[in-house]
Amino acid sequence: MFHKVLGCGTVAVALAFGASTTQAQNLLVNGSFESNTTTPNPITLAGVGQGWSADFGSGPFTQSGAQAQSGSFSLLAQNAVGNNWNPQGSYQIVPATAGTTYNLSAYFLAPTALTGTYATPIGVQLTFKDASLADLGNAPGAAFVALGPINTWYNYGVTGVAPAGTAYIAAYVWFMDNGQTATDSVYIDNASLTVVPEPTTLALAGLCGAAALSLIRRRNS
Repeated sequence: MFHKVLGCGTVAVALAFGASTTQAQNLLVNGSFESNTTTPNPITLAGVGQGWSADFGSGPFTQSGAQAQSGSFSLLAQNAVGNNWNPQGSYQIVPATAGTTYNLSAYFLAPTALTGTYATPIGVQLTFKDASLADLGNAPGAAFVALGPINTWYNYGVTGVAPAGTAYIAAYVWFMDNGQTATDSVYIDNASLTVVPEPTTLALAGLCGAAALSLIRRRNS
């Protein structure tokens, strides 16, 4: 009996480890922005999985060493006076699987208070695409969110399930403002796109693990 429960415990550990490994694997290329290599915008099928777009909105990809959540560099997104409602940031497209839940997160920092009037200037968005890169829709939730404390790295994220027909995901990180009276800057770092483990897998791992621990306690009592 013990070897049967131990086997279940071993399976539980393997499932939990597998789920943890899958969840921890960052599907983005250069999520830390330590490399200045970019892909032309718009990204075509030839650029899938090759990294961030060279430009997005009305600005180029700008790697900066002025701020970094970790490492030496981050992505600098700036909105100058008159550049209203134009997102600044970048995106990349990676392969995806229909029915799978994905989470996109990134760290944002504004070194000074923003002068614009837009209440939710931070953008973190997942756009699902089919095999020809046609849009299938966005992940629901906080595509636009309020900025966190000034001069503090703050993490933002969005989660969504890839609909039927999904072959790719476009992961966007950006800053957008309106009515700014000076050039506003926001730094973006450590973007991560990960697979969220299935609840049933985690539940099975937990049940098997609990059974193994229960048997061990009985043997030791």
